[in-house]
Amino acid sequence: MKDFSRVHLVGIGGDGMAGLARLLWQNGAEVSGSDLQPSGKFWEAAEWAEVFCGHTAENLPLGVDAVVFSSAVSPENPELKAAQDPLPRLYALRRLLENRLLLAVVGTHGKTTTTTWLAHLLRQAGLEPGHYVGGQIPGLPSATWGKGKFFVAEVDESDGRFVYLSPYLAVLTSVDTDHLPTYRGFSGLKKAFRSFLLRAEHVVAPADDPELVEILRGLPRVVTFGFSSDADFCARGLWFSGERAAFELWAFRKRFGPVEIPAPGAHNVRNALAALAAGHILGLSLGFLTETISSAPRPKRRLEILEENGYLVVDDYAHHPTELRVGIEALRLGWPGRRIIAIFQPHRYTRTALLASRFGEVLAQADEVVVTEIYPAFERPIPGVSGRNVAEAVWQAGGKALFRPELSQAMEAAAEIIRPGDIVVAFGAGDIWRLSREMARSLSAGS
Repeated sequence: MKDFSRVHLVGIGGDGMAGLARLLWQNGAEVSGSDLQPSGKFWEAAEWAEVFCGHTAENLPLGVDAVVFSSAVSPENPELKAAQDPLPRLYALRRLLENRLLLAVVGTHGKTTTTTWLAHLLRQAGLEPGHYVGGQIPGLPSATWGKGKFFVAEVDESDGRFVYLSPYLAVLTSVDTDHLPTYRGFSGLKKAFRSFLLRAEHVVAPADDPELVEILRGLPRVVTFGFSSDADFCARGLWFSGERAAFELWAFRKRFGPVEIPAPGAHNVRNALAALAAGHILGLSLGFLTETISSAPRPKRRLEILEENGYLVVDDYAHHPTELRVGIEALRLGWPGRRIIAIFQPHRYTRTALLASRFGEVLAQADEVVVTEIYPAFERPIPGVSGRNVAEAVWQAGGKALFRPELSQAMEAAAEIIRPGDIVVAFGAGDIWRLSREMARSLSAGS
């Protein structure tokens, strides 16, 4: 593998980087990497890479061929400064996949679940795909090379570099207002998605999103999905109960029959439709697809149930207002009549500054809200921007919220609010998963 005999990954503890480390290792590379925090993914990567906790130029091995970094790594990182021509993560992935048929899943929401389910469908069909997922899949690695011609990849749009990939099939799950500073506004983001789709031979995209009209205009070979009657893959008669959902599938305006999926919420029905449409394009029968998706694994931190013994403790990766909204709606539909206590850790200062009022409007739909301080990722603080802005926005929207900066304080506040039968859901893309797991342990021990 040219130029990839010895590779060092800066930020190896991230989901995407740990997966990339495994792909490099499976291709015979000698891999090393570093991260500030020794997360679970950090130690998982240690199985196939030499890992360092902390960043220093001395971590770079002698004779390194490539230094790869994630979008979460600061440009001031000493390892990046010491490296010669460091590669962004997606550039490294593109080079790895030069001889594979790339099935790329892009979009603001739903990427991880859709990627996981599409890979499951192809795997069960015996096609032995490779996959690369930005989350954790129960019982499976987040990335594996596979032996078949297809490679299913979750593609991140946060830094704008995804437009340089050339997929065989592109699945666009959604387009929403996120990462706007990177694109200098929403119109720039939409242009980037269109540029990406133009490079694909086949496209799967939502039929019922008005923001997509200009993105999809003139694109050949588009198969659509959604709830509108003109979608090629349409879901009707939705039904929800706990962690499962069901619907009646209409494919190309013909009634096909009932489909059941192992995940709650209308948003997961949309994810299922996208995966089914992609599988159909690749030649799999509708009968096989609809039967097989019912056994698909659900990624962790996607409305993940941690405790269900008098209380329902849920952990979710949502960090955008739309994701919070569909998460709360899914809990209402799956477990009707129960109070929802939402604990939210905002993610990134820029996102909070732009969307604080929208966060407040959505979170006000929960019965009680606790907001923590912002998880910065790689960003520097913005004066006047904090988690308190979100808590105040909840009050302004007619909800009830507390601001507790530390996770330990937020957990204590939530413990004083909850009562038997409540749903406690922790939302956020930072380290709030620590709180949800501690809350589950505490409530389980006290039950």
